[in-house]
Amino acid sequence: MQPERDFFISLTNKKAVGSINHCLIFVSQNKTMHRHIILSFLIALCVSGVSAQRDSIDAYFTFRISDYMVKLDDSTTVVQVALPDAWPVVIKEKQVGVLKHRYETGKEYDTSAIGWGKCYLIKSEWHYFTITRYHDRAPMQGDLLVTKCRLPKAHTGILFNLARNGISLSRVDETQFYNSAEVFYFSHATEQSLIDSMAADIRFTGKAMAEQGDGQDQTIDGGNYGGKKLFATMQTITKADVLKFLKYAAARPSKYAGNVWKIAEVFATWMVSKTPEVIE
Repeated sequence: MQPERDFFISLTNKKAVGSINHCLIFVSQNKTMHRHIILSFLIALCVSGVSAQRDSIDAYFTFRISDYMVKLDDSTTVVQVALPDAWPVVIKEKQVGVLKHRYETGKEYDTSAIGWGKCYLIKSEWHYFTITRYHDRAPMQGDLLVTKCRLPKAHTGILFNLARNGISLSRVDETQFYNSAEVFYFSHATEQSLIDSMAADIRFTGKAMAEQGDGQDQTIDGGNYGGKKLFATMQTITKADVLKFLKYAAARPSKYAGNVWKIAEVFATWMVSKTPEVIE
């Protein structure tokens, strides 16, 4: 069995790992082990490849563009987005991006695409995209650029998926539950604790609104809470209820992207909209 021993020693020797000929010669001379060794060798290569891929991930991110714009011609405009220093995210040169309208409360609902282009210049945290428009409407500050980014392996939980879509959530006093950089380093436990805090904020807001008695209360027409009074039901909300809404917002981010929302307000709107949910 000396040849078999020599073969496996060669696999553990870094200088010999790249020697495919060594492996092939041995296998050809030992037909009884041919299938087992080839299979083991391929499995090792596959496992190595998977490990390398898991060191980083690709994900689509949404960024609000700044007020810096340069019109190149009647159909092309340069727009600018910034990557915060604390973000472990990479946008590469020539990376393709799509520019979209951002939904704003009180305005006509429109989250359609404005145009597309590529990142042609990177200067520190600033990234410049040349956008070719689909129609006459020129880019405006606050429009949303969506592009694929590379980042180190992270806990890609529900709050990560909200943050990468540019969705921020705040308490009733307008303090935010998280900032966009923190979510890359959240653990599962941290995320669950924050969702608990969101449920508590909704309950607090429901109680305060009920006590205010300004005529805004209403009966919910359909969905999970159909037939119940809005403010009284808000006072019974649990983490599981909040998670259903967060999954919906992450799956259908267009209406929420690029804005900071009070969790109690958007959750109440979801309640009276008959609680649409993600089918998993």
